[in-house]
Amino acid sequence: MISLPNTDLEAYDEVQLVKASQQGDQDAFADLVQRHQRRVFNMSLRMLQDYEDADEITQEAFLAAWQGLPSFRGEACFTTWLYRITYHCCLRQLERRKRERSLQVVIQVEQILEGANGENQIEDIIELRDRQTIVHEQIEKLPTKYRMVLILRHFQEMTYGEMADILAMPVGTIKTHLFRARNLLKERLLALRNNEQEVKQIDPLGALTNVPL
Repeated sequence: MISLPNTDLEAYDEVQLVKASQQGDQDAFADLVQRHQRRVFNMSLRMLQDYEDADEITQEAFLAAWQGLPSFRGEACFTTWLYRITYHCCLRQLERRKRERSLQVVIQVEQILEGANGENQIEDIIELRDRQTIVHEQIEKLPTKYRMVLILRHFQEMTYGEMADILAMPVGTIKTHLFRARNLLKERLLALRNNEQEVKQIDPLGALTNVPL
């Protein structure tokens, strides 16, 4: 009798677990969760940089995987499919965070405005809020591949190696995307500054657009 190498045996076993899970076998899916839970959590933690968020997203990713199993066709291996789900769950969490931060900024600015003395101070605060809003809007308008490398590199402060693992891209490709993202963002901000005379000093991301590769 020919015995399979451990890696092939594990892959075969996983295929059987996936098939059983697709038929509603919760014990089989629990085994898949146990196998992949740590890696899914670590990936979430790298993207989100927050333990509680990573734990929540890990649960969300496995729930989404369970619900999506009937449509899983096996065109990619289960692990790749699961990590792709995790990646998109993390993206949604980052979007939620951004909305929450924007709301906090608005509340803080309103509180400052209520206690501000002097028209100059009020105008400075409004100008700062406008610049921040414009920058966030322009980042949102970038193509997804460019927006995500900016977020992961500059807002999540990830290394190129970590980004390569998460995005499944070569480091060279990531650096190219990042270079183009910075230039595109800078061009759009400069265009706004030139076209709208009332917007002054619109490029507060000088450090971002001038970071060396």
